[in-house]
Amino acid sequence: MEPPEPVSDKERKIKNLEQDLNDLRQGLAVVTDYYRDLETVSKKQEAAAEIDEGIVIPLMEDELEFEGIWKFHEEVLVPDPSAHVPCAAMYEAFAQFSSKSGRDVLGQEAFEFVFARMENPRPACERGEWIGYRLRAGGA
Repeated sequence: MEPPEPVSDKERKIKNLEQDLNDLRQGLAVVTDYYRDLETVSKKQEAAAEIDEGIVIPLMEDELEFEGIWKFHEEVLVPDPSAHVPCAAMYEAFAQFSSKSGRDVLGQEAFEFVFARMENPRPACERGEWIGYRLRAGGA
């Protein structure tokens, strides 16, 4: 049988154990704070991704669609109040222009919706023809 440890050795061991326990508690607090920060950052990133997917990306896509139609308007069309271009021919010219420019080709309905809102002069669609513009020689 071993002789009992002196009281001072037991007190020293208890102090060391208490110090180790305090160190563990501090470490746990640091790890807990770190994971809370990660969770907050993760939630912010998820929210940013949702905003991007729900708002920003569609707006950028709309802007690209408008830009493609605007470029077509500027580069391929000539304002002419007496000109009449069949809707199908206008869309075909736009589709060719988009393809040559490396842009995605919008559907005819989307093209006509945006094109009808161009200005200087504003095109009009009557009886299957666009009025107010003619295709530039050489077309798309």
